[in-house]
Amino acid sequence: MSQENQTGFFRRYFIACFQPGKYKLLLEKKTGSHVVYFLLLLAFLLVVDTLIPFGAWTASVGGFRNLFLNRLPAFTLQDGTFESESPVSLEISGVLRVELNAEVEKYTEEDFNEEYQEEILVSRTNLLIRAGGQASELPLSALGDFYLDNQMMTAAIPALMIMLFFYFVITFLSKAVQYVVTSLIYGLICRVGVRSPEGRTLTIKESLLIAMYAQTLFSVIGSVNASLGYPVSSFWVSVISIMIIMSYIFKAEVSVLKPEAS
Repeated sequence: MSQENQTGFFRRYFIACFQPGKYKLLLEKKTGSHVVYFLLLLAFLLVVDTLIPFGAWTASVGGFRNLFLNRLPAFTLQDGTFESESPVSLEISGVLRVELNAEVEKYTEEDFNEEYQEEILVSRTNLLIRAGGQASELPLSALGDFYLDNQMMTAAIPALMIMLFFYFVITFLSKAVQYVVTSLIYGLICRVGVRSPEGRTLTIKESLLIAMYAQTLFSVIGSVNASLGYPVSSFWVSVISIMIIMSYIFKAEVSVLKPEAS
């Protein structure tokens, strides 16, 4: 049995995380095998840092129906004005911040808190959303005669679930694009630093694949850290990950380019 066939699926994850000197075995896999590996890895990351925290938060509030009818104060959105019996402040896994406060006449971007990745702020007259580093404002007057209250929110739960589904799909695609782009940057930077005795460098495809495998360990660590509410500063996780990922890539490139033993 060849070495390639001996490299089972879970064994590949172990090699990617802890044995960069054996990445040559991973490169021998077919393109479809690489695609399946990374799709499953990204799905796992989505579950860890997005679905599990969201599910835990949903359970903590007793589900959307209980949230809208019992946890939120009575509110109305009518004729472009938001009214509520009391302010509402929600935090989901240290990532999303939601503020509903009819006592605030109008929120501005100065009210954002950069500690959160995403924010939704609703004042008496406007809605502010920050996501992906971009801020958007919607004056509630632009909604015209639109009416909303606790009961209508409950009736809209099926539509909300559909919206959440698309949100998770978009989040998955965003993770995929970010992962590939970051891997390409790592690969192109590290590719020029290692050559074979004949002066050969790795192909761009080989460099990309090595960088994608090298990110596996710290992608998992970063997702777990986010899921736990960042007990370790994301800055230090990023700094350490950059150093180790690049060392993994250099070790892998050396192992791929070194001459075969005769």
